[in-house]
Formats: sequence, structure tokens, C-alpha cells
Amino acid sequence: MEFLFPFVAVVVGAVVQGSVGFGLALVVVPVLALVRPETLPAVVLLITMPMAAFMAFKERRSVDVAGLGWILAGRVIGTLGGVGLLALIPSGFLSVLFGALVLAAVLASISSPEIVLRNRTRLAGGVASGVMGTAGGVGGPPLALVYQNRSGPEIRSTLAVAFVFGTGLSLVALFLSGRAGAEHALLSLQLFPGLILGLLATRWIAPLLDASWLRPAVLLFAAVSGLAAMLLGLAR
Repeated sequence: MEFLFPFVAVVVGAVVQGSVGFGLALVVVPVLALVRPETLPAVVLLITMPMAAFMAFKERRSVDVAGLGWILAGRVIGTLGGVGLLALIPSGFLSVLFGALVLAAVLASISSPEIVLRNRTRLAGGVASGVMGTAGGVGGPPLALVYQNRSGPEIRSTLAVAFVFGTGLSLVALFLSGRAGAEHALLSLQLFPGLILGLLATRWIAPLLDASWLRPAVLLFAAVSGLAAMLLGLAR
């Protein structure tokens, strides 16, 4: 079960992100927090990298090139903050941390306030994405909120490029701080076929999905799992 649940979560997460632009981490992080909390956030970031690279290449002509500099600058700042947060949190409370981050991401996604796209909002989104992505592997919702009023291709492609560079920064920081190693890479490789299955399924499933019910279902699943991870961590 310690492998089956994460594998299924990767398949489902890949379908979701391939359909709506983000969501892989929202599905995978709560499951790993429940069954393999010691693998977070490195494993999620290692899985996110190839997924983001594929999506960035697929819709590369729609990337918000002018805004990427602000996003990535914020991501650098947020990455340092995320590493510092991990250093301050005892390992026994990591499940609580990851569960809380997922719940925060879900609440942010549900609220979806009206956000005007400016350089300072891009920078703020990059900082929030860096902190949440490095500390818990959930860096998508802050940037999705910033770009929520843009076209689908621009949202997916810009977030994907930001994920490629931002995830790389987070992984380097985690390796240097001793929070990522060979065991994380091995588990990521074992879960990689699930990513491929999810991407293949997206070709047929995405056109059939109704985003009006898909997104609430994913957020509900993530919220319940995140809450369960917090309760499990508090019970230990």
C-alpha cells in the first residue's frame, strides 16, 4: 500500500495537471504525507520537473516571457525561505506542515480573489510559490491565482516554465541542505511510469472532463487528505 497509493495518486495528479495546468502536487503531496512523509518534498519536486518540462514545450508559444523574470526572482527568495522553514520544523511535525500547506493551497484556490496582473503580483506569486514549493512541494496555486484571468494556454505554459526553473532551484537547495538524496531519486523513478500513464490518459480524458466539477472534486480530495495528514502527524 505504501507504493500503490502514491502510484495511483501520481496517475490521477498527472491527468489533473495535464487538463487544468496544475494540481499534480495537490493530489500527490497529501498521499505521500500519509504513507511516506519522509520522502517529501523532494519526491514530488522530482516528479514535477518532467511534467512541467513537457507542458512548457507543448505550449511554449504562449509563455508570458516578460513576466518570467519577476516570477523567477521571487522564486529564488521563496526557495531560501522554504529551506529555512524546513530547518526550523522538527521532522516529527513534517506531516502537520505538509498537510497545512495543502490546506492553505486549497483555500487559496477556492477563494480566487480578483488579482490584477502586475510585476509586483508576479514577484509576490513567485515568492509564495518558492516557499510552498520548497517546503511542501505545492508551488502551483499561488502562481495560478496570479494568472487566473489570463488565457488557458498562457496560464499552463507560464506556470510550466516557472515550475521547471523553480523546481530546479528547490531541488538544488534541498540536496545542498541534505533534504534530498538517492533514495528520493529512486522512488521518483519507480513512480515515473504513473506519470506517463497519466499523460497518456489525458489525451482522451481531458476533452471529456467538465472543469466545473473536476476542480471542486480535486480540491475536496486534497483538503480531506491534507487534514488527515495533519491529524496523523499530531497523533504521532
